[in-house]
Amino acid sequence: MRTNRKLASSFAVAAVLALAACGGSDTASTTTPSTVTENVTSTATATTPATTDKALTTGSASCTKAEIEKAVSDLSSSDYPNPKLATGGGPPYKCADGWAVGFVNVGSGTEEFTTTVVWQAEGQFWVPQDRGKVCPKPSSVPAAIYELACNSN
Repeated sequence: MRTNRKLASSFAVAAVLALAACGGSDTASTTTPSTVTENVTSTATATTPATTDKALTTGSASCTKAEIEKAVSDLSSSDYPNPKLATGGGPPYKCADGWAVGFVNVGSGTEEFTTTVVWQAEGQFWVPQDRGKVCPKPSSVPAAIYELACNSN
């Protein structure tokens, strides 16, 4: 019996030394597996505020005036100075199959003009696309909005 204890003690010491040599700690060797699992779970939960403090935002881009106006306001100011959704004429935007086209007034005063902007939905966001790249056929732009998106101004 005494030999078994000595042997067990020797293995325990060897395990602690092996952990120390690897940069680990001897905490795990004296803790039961369920406690280790609980510690890992509570540590992971405590250090991930995105899952505990607020819900993750997911979904797909909506074709609403508010969402398109947000996409317009997010346009680069150097490429689109003072952007705003055009008013008057026909509807200022149209969407189909994860794509949107909008008529955007840029500039101000006598320098203001209307341009066409094409977006593709990426998750919940509308991402502006280069018409020179997405319009040549065969095009990814849906037929329902192709004429407005690719053959206007």
